[in-house]
Order: sequence, then C-alpha cells, then structure tokens
Amino acid sequence: MSSNVFENPEGDKVNSSKGKDLAPPQSAGNVFADEDEDINADDNMDLDDLNIELSEDDQERQEPFFLSSDDDGEYEFNEDNSDEYDEEFDFKDALRQAGNFKSKNRKRKSTNAASWKRRQMRSNLRELDPEVRGLLSQANEAFVRNDFQVALNLYREVIRKDNKNFSAYKTLGEIYKQQGKLNECCNYWFLAANINQKDGEFWASVAQLSAQLGHIDQALFCYGKAIQVSNHKDMDSILGRAKLYKEMKRYGRALEGFQKVHLAYPTDTGVIKELASVYVEQKRINDAIKLYMEVLDMNINYDNLTKSEKKNVPKFSWSELNILTELYTSQHSYEIGIRILKLSARWIQNRIQEVWWDDVDDDSEFDSRRIQILEKRTFDEQVQEAMDKAYELPIDIRFKLGALRLGLGQKDEAIRHFNYLKEEEDNIEDLYWDAGRLLESNGYYREALTFLSMCDPENHEEGIQLVSLLGKCNLEIGDYQEAARSYETVLGADPKNVDIKVALAEVYFHLGFIGASQLLLKEVGEEVGEEQAGEGTRPSSLLLPQQQENENGQAPVLDLALIKTRPSYGNRLIKLSDEEKIEFENNAKRKVLEIYHRMERLESASLLQERVAITAWIRLASQLVDMFMSVRSFFPRDKNREFKGIVLYRRKKEMGIDERMARVLNLHEGITSNESAQYSRSVLTSKTDYRGLDYNIWFKIFVQYALLLAKFEDNLEYAIQIIHVAADVSVFVQDKNKEMTLKLVRLMFGIAQRDVNSTVMTYVRFFLSANQFSPFIYKFFMCCFASSAESWETFSNYNHQKFFLRQLKAFDSILTYQKNITGMATITADVKSIPSTNREHAELLYVYANLLGGSRSYVSSIVYLNRAYKDYNRDPMICLVLGLAHVHRSMQRLSSNRHMQLLQGVSYILQYKEHRSKNSTVYELQEIEYNLGRLFHMLGLTTLAVNFYEKVLNYQAKIDDLDYDLSMEAAYNLTLIYNINGNSRLAREITEKYLVV
Repeated sequence: MSSNVFENPEGDKVNSSKGKDLAPPQSAGNVFADEDEDINADDNMDLDDLNIELSEDDQERQEPFFLSSDDDGEYEFNEDNSDEYDEEFDFKDALRQAGNFKSKNRKRKSTNAASWKRRQMRSNLRELDPEVRGLLSQANEAFVRNDFQVALNLYREVIRKDNKNFSAYKTLGEIYKQQGKLNECCNYWFLAANINQKDGEFWASVAQLSAQLGHIDQALFCYGKAIQVSNHKDMDSILGRAKLYKEMKRYGRALEGFQKVHLAYPTDTGVIKELASVYVEQKRINDAIKLYMEVLDMNINYDNLTKSEKKNVPKFSWSELNILTELYTSQHSYEIGIRILKLSARWIQNRIQEVWWDDVDDDSEFDSRRIQILEKRTFDEQVQEAMDKAYELPIDIRFKLGALRLGLGQKDEAIRHFNYLKEEEDNIEDLYWDAGRLLESNGYYREALTFLSMCDPENHEEGIQLVSLLGKCNLEIGDYQEAARSYETVLGADPKNVDIKVALAEVYFHLGFIGASQLLLKEVGEEVGEEQAGEGTRPSSLLLPQQQENENGQAPVLDLALIKTRPSYGNRLIKLSDEEKIEFENNAKRKVLEIYHRMERLESASLLQERVAITAWIRLASQLVDMFMSVRSFFPRDKNREFKGIVLYRRKKEMGIDERMARVLNLHEGITSNESAQYSRSVLTSKTDYRGLDYNIWFKIFVQYALLLAKFEDNLEYAIQIIHVAADVSVFVQDKNKEMTLKLVRLMFGIAQRDVNSTVMTYVRFFLSANQFSPFIYKFFMCCFASSAESWETFSNYNHQKFFLRQLKAFDSILTYQKNITGMATITADVKSIPSTNREHAELLYVYANLLGGSRSYVSSIVYLNRAYKDYNRDPMICLVLGLAHVHRSMQRLSSNRHMQLLQGVSYILQYKEHRSKNSTVYELQEIEYNLGRLFHMLGLTTLAVNFYEKVLNYQAKIDDLDYDLSMEAAYNLTLIYNINGNSRLAREITEKYLVV
C-alpha cells in the first residue's frame, strides 16, 4: 500500500479494457477532434524522419520485420466481421493463390470500409510475384513448425525481393517477440505499420510495445496514428497517449486526453484519478477537489437525479475518499477535510441521517466511544438503528483522519487513530513510516519512535532516511546510546554527510566521547571550509580553538601512519557532584560574558551596517540564543495553555549547519551542559539575570538577532521563529512592555511578508484593542497598510468597518453620557486619561470615514467627516478628505446635484490649502500644489492641472529629502497629459529631465 494515493492501482479499469469495449458512444465520439489534430501535427512525421536502430545483420540487409499471413485477420478484422469474411472469400480463390495461380475476379464488391481493407489486402496478394509467393509459403510453413532460423532467412529473402510485404515484416516481428528480442520486434512492427497505415489496432499495439521499451516519442507517434485512423474514437490509444504525456510532464496535453476519455466514460474512476493527478501536478488542487466533490455530490443526491443522469454517475467509495482526503491535507484544509471525511464515511456506511455527530468535536463516531455518546441521546428507533450499523474505518482512511487531526494540533486524537495501525495484520509499513514522519515533523519525537521502530530498515525503501530519523528522535528524547548507533549506521553508508557528523558529534559529547566528538567537528570544519574556499568565506570559528593551532603556533600535523589510529572515545563522563555543577555553572557564566563582550565590541560596527561585523555578531548571538532555548524552565508547561511556540526539542524548522555547529561548540566550551535536563528542572539562581546577563539584555539579543537575520541574512522565516520562541519565554511575556515589543516586531515581519490578510490584521487588531481611543494607535493603524490593491482591500474590508463603528459608538456613549448604545464596544480604556471627552474624536472619525470611502460609500463618509469638521475645521487633512469625498460623490452615477457637490468639494480643498500653508515648509507647499494638480487632473481640467504640476517641479531644487519629493509623480502625470494632447516633444523633455536615472 503506497501513501501516495495517485500511485495506488485503484480504479484503473480502462487500462485492462479491450479496444472494442472502449468504443465511445456516437454522441461523444469526436468532441475534442480539433485538439487531437493539433496534437497529431507533431506525431504525423515521415518514416524517413525516424531514427530506428537495427541489429548488425539487419543493417547489412536493410530489412525490417512482421507476423505470419495466417494471423493477419487478428489485426485487420474484428471478430464480429469474421463470418462475413469467410463467406466472401472464396475457398477456391485461396487454393489458387496458394498454388501461385491468379484468382478470378469477383462480380460484386462491397463498398464499406472493412471490405475495402480486405480487397486491398487480397489485391496485394494477387499482385505478388510467383517467386515471392513461394518464398512466403515456405516461410509460413517454417514459422508454423517453429523453425525460426529458416523462417527468418526466408522472410528476409521475401523482403529483399518485395520490400513492402506487410506479412513478412509482421511475422518477423512475431518471431523476435517469441525469442524475447522485443526491440527488434518493435522495429519490424513499426515498419509494418507504416506499410499498412490504415490498421489502427496494429498502430496501438506498436505504441504499447514502444512505451513498454521506453521509446516514448515513437509510442506517441504510433498512438497518434491509431487515433487518427479511428477518427479520434480509439479511447484506449487516447488514454495511453495521455499517460505518456503525463510521464513526460506535458500536463496540458495529458489533460486534454484524460478529459476526452472522461467525457466518453464519465463513470470510470480510474480516469477520474488520472485527471486529478494531472491537476495536482499543475498545482490546481482546487480543481482536483472540485472533481471529486462533484462525484460525491452526485452519489449523495443520486435519488434526485434523472434516469439519464444516473447512468453517468461514477462510483464513490473508500478509494475515492482516500484521494479526496489527501487533496485536502495537501492544501492544509484540515477542518474541511475532516468534515468531508465524516460526511462521506457516513454515506458509505449508510448512516447519512446521523447528523447529530456534527455536534461532536472528536472522532468518537468511529470508535468504541460512540456507544457512550449514543446512550446519552433520547432512546428512539433512530438511535437503536445507529447502534447496529457499521462504523469502523479502513486503515488508510483512519490514518488520513489522524493526519488531519495532527494538522490541527490535536495530538491525542491523532495518536488514537494512529494506534489502530498497531492492530493491523497486513503489511502496512508505509503507514508506519508516514505516521512516524508526521509525528516527528510536529515535534512529538517519543511518539514518532513508536511507529518508526516498527519499520524494517533493511527492507524499507527509505532505509537510510529511516535510520537517520530514528537517530534524531532518540537524540531529542535523550537516548544517546540508540542515537549513536543510528547515526553511526548512516555515516557508514554516507561518510560525507556533514549533518550526520554534526549530530553524531553532539551525541558523542553527551556520551562522554570527547575525543571522537572533537574529531568529527574538525572534519566538518575542514569540509565546510573546502566548500566555501572558492568564496573565501571559510568560517574559522567552526574549528575548536585548540584545533586551530598547536602550542607552538603551528598548524597540527596530519596523521600520516599507514595504519590510521582509531579514534579514542575516552572515558565516560562521570556524573557531576554538586561542587562540580557549581564549577560548571561558573565556567558557563564566564563563557557567556566573554561572548557578550565580543558582541558589544562589534556593536558599533554593526550599527554602521558593516557586513563582516554583522555576520560575526549573528554567529555569536546564535550560540547564546541556542543556549537560552535549552533551559526548559523558561518554557512552562501549563496544561491549560495551548502550546504555540518552539522550544529546543520542538524545532519546527531544521537548523542550518552554522546553528548546529554553534550548538555543539557550546557543549565543548562548557556553555551548555550535557545534563541540561537536570538544570532545566532546577530553580534559577537569580530572578533578574541568567549566567551574568540581565533578562533585559537577553531580550535585546533575541530581538536584535531576529531583526538582523531578517534584514542581512534574508532569513525571514527563521527570524519569525525566533520571535515566536521569545514570545513563549515566561520571563519575557510577564513584562507587558516586552510582550508588546515582540508583537510589534512580528507585525513588522508580517508587513515585510506582505501578509496583510492574516498577520498584519491579527497584530494590528491587538494594538487597537489594547489601546482603545488612542490617537497615536489610530494613526499607526493607517501606516500598517502599504499602497497596493491588496492592502487597500484589506484596510477597507467589512471587519474593520464593524470594529471601528463599535469603537465610535463606545466613544459616543461617553460624549452623550449614555451608558448603553446598541452595538457599542466595551469600554476598556481609562476615560479619565482621555484628553478631551466633550469633543468629537477626530482620529477615530477620520479613520472610519476613510474606511467608508474605501468602499465608495461617500455619503456615509461625508456624514462622519462633517462631525469631525464641526470641532476640527482647521485641520487640513479633515478638510482635504472631506473635499475629496464630495468630489468623488459628484462623480458617481446617482449624484443628486453634481455641480453643487463638486463646488462644495473644491471649497473644502481650498480650505485645506489655506490651513496647510500656515507655518509650512517647502515640503508642505509642494504637497499642496501636487494635490490641487491631481484634483484638476482627475476632473479632466488638464490646463489647470498642468499649472499646478509645473509648480511642483519648481520646488525640486529646494528639497533635500528625496523620499518626500513629489517631483517624479508630477512629472509622470505631466507626460501623460502632454502625450494625450499630442505634445510628445515636451513630454520627452520632462521624461529626460525628471524621470531618467
């Protein structure tokens, strides 16, 4: 059983069907004829264009090959026409031809296509030279008595005298086929097919043999011929060609073929699976899901279909559900996948009416717990009927359900399903492997070992990877003996695997094999250095300090002995006493302070963005961060709190080689103890610092490390992971300022990712809720959405409008001294700290009005802006936005008084100009001119717009900060105006002056 549902041989009915069984209905026979014509354009090449390699003997004679004349009927005629053929073909004529006499002419000739083929064949026989007839007769006799060598020589002699003798080529191919020489057989059959090009079934046979031998292009050519001869009705050939296109990754053409076969045979689930697999390869998962959902819907609503529709309903069984669930899993649609799986299982088990299971959060519907659920319900006939019905799931479906639960983070429910694998008697080693990998990838190493250990590495197709995964899980749970055995096995099979060497070095350190650990680290350092030598970036810090130079300052001499010295593992590390633990802690503290002081020395250069200093700082910080994460006391295991972060033993993303080297280097330098598990359960010696560094410093290291990773290493994902880890450190999150900083950094990373629909909305909503009625936070909210269509759509969506309306109603309750207003938000802010509660909240009204304006609700936007204008009529931004709202309203289709609204809008914008000009700098003055120019440009008054745009350009020489210079925007708009009005010369001058770098 394969875990890849598209590789399982389920529903492959078309492959084993005969050609006559796959003849499509007349109504659907040639739907895709045009597409096939295009496809055949590549296939219909001349015989001379094909490179066919023959054996040496054949090349000397230049002879191809085929089947005996006695078997021609097998390829030329269907069984249904055999009686007609026997009646029409006169026995005396056959005797005359066998004796090399000319047969008599027929009085009547049928005009159908099959008769034409038979006449053509008999015509060929009548035209044979008597000598050729004799040779062919002798060759047939030799073939019948299995004297293949004599038959080969005779057929070759026939071909030498008559190079278009179909029977000779065909029988030669049959001889080679019986001798096991399939390539020679294929070549001769291909030549025979070119002689008799109207035999579609024979073309299909040659195509199948070519595909079997790996001659893909030749197979495509033959399938194209077979399809062309059948007038695009040979579904076997269309299906075979589509599979070859899929194998060649030409998914567009494969899809055309599968769609044609699916249209002809809509009930064949094998074709549906092929279609879905192509959709998956094209990354069209939704189309594949839709395909199977339509099948499921037709099956569930089968009774509501018409009689003709019922004939085209494919079967939906556990196999189809397995594929559909796999599609949902690949899309990470875990909740939907669970719902569909439950619904489908009920329908298959004839329990579709048991809708009460929808209210149950777990999967007790499919195990022994269901009895308890049913017993709690009111006893009736329906419940009694449910008691007696089947509820068990096939093992592969149960595994998929467990995988979906694990995707939702519901470990216990997933393990409950995976445990059913242990009870299976069949060989399901692939499911053990998949379950183990899923659990390991989610950080459940101990549970993963349970299933991985059930696999046999010697017989498993991923044997090395399996052993490596066993080693990793044992390392993470602290079983270093087993981890060492696993890694040594992998290293024996792959001696150059750097990752395994690093992991084994860490295991050796924990086991006390210090010498072996250092030797492995040295090898890794040398190998990494060799890989990076071309770039000149060999990291000397990867080597242990005592390995870089010996006591005399010289490089160490390599071991040149003929018999190399086996590594000495040394003595096992004895359990430390209390005094030794104190000494170890003091040594670790010293090392931490030493690293931090080195980081401080690099701080000034890092602030100047010196890449070398920043890289060195990141390398040092990675050691401290990794060491801090190894202290489990910082990560409390509160059962009532959902786990969201990443601790050392649950690293969601594999560490890079540098991070892993830093981790092992910490062990050798005494920064991290091999008894870290004991230390993690110990009480911290200080509430304000750890190993000499204040927790504020540790917090700064985490945040700065994440920021530098994102900016200079372009490793945004790992930077986000570091922030998530810091957010789970109890010492950090107990300080609300630190918690706020972490959320702010995460919001910044979300903006950098342009993840406005998820991350940005989530974290900006946190700041809005935590700082109710804060003018600064409302301005901050406006800054979190960049200038793009997606950001604007997210900014002005309905959820934001509802949120700010509730906040606005809450503030109105303060203004009007009403305790409750329908739909208002809960007031969490300190009302006394609000500067003024007897005036409108300008920022709140401004944001909400912009949200309404973003959805083109200009009338509502004007209402709220007028409220703000009443108390803040000298605020230039309120005047500007209010004016623009009137202007945009005047341009709408259902405007009541367009000119009056436009006039009113312009008057507000002129007020904006007046207020903005007071105490203004050159930047504000340029902004005013640009906004006025843009206004008239939008209204189509380009003469006025040009005047203002030119004023904007005049300010360019006075502006020092180019980030706030609007000259480029104004110049671009001017070129648009000039080009539209035919003044291309002036447009070119402006472009060269302002828009060319």
